[in-house]
Amino acid sequence: MPTDRPTDINEQVEREWVEETTPFERVREIIKQTYEPQPVSQLAERARTSENTARKHLRLLEDDGFVVETATSGTRGACYKRSNESLILEQAHRIRSEVDATTLAARVAAMQQTLRDYREEFASDSPEDAVVSNVDIDPETVRAWQTTRRNLNFARVALAVSNAEQDLQASQVS
Repeated sequence: MPTDRPTDINEQVEREWVEETTPFERVREIIKQTYEPQPVSQLAERARTSENTARKHLRLLEDDGFVVETATSGTRGACYKRSNESLILEQAHRIRSEVDATTLAARVAAMQQTLRDYREEFASDSPEDAVVSNVDIDPETVRAWQTTRRNLNFARVALAVSNAEQDLQASQVS
């Protein structure tokens, strides 16, 4: 009794994915998880589409700022990866969906104070400077300082997007 259904569950899931999505959706989904440059041939293979189709969709995604084209030594042709801007905005949207603007503003202020405290305690502008200056700072404190700085930057972007949306809404009402 022949069957068209794959016997391997992975093959079945892959077949359903291809049947239920467009090549554009598959390319976008693949690039969404691509943080290191990859050649079009690999991206096309992962998205289960042709290189020409993948290239066409990657160019559209590049025009939208979702991906960037890079040149990587050792490969022929263009390589693509997820753009930092799209990652930053995705993180900002995630933060905004979890935290209201008032709470976010308070968290920004608290993180700014934490960074000021680190600068005063170690007489350095950054954890990297503290390490270079041979200040007695343990690796855990360096990581905490770096994490606070990174989180503050993401929170600031989220707050700026929130404020911009509020301004836009207010101008549309007027």
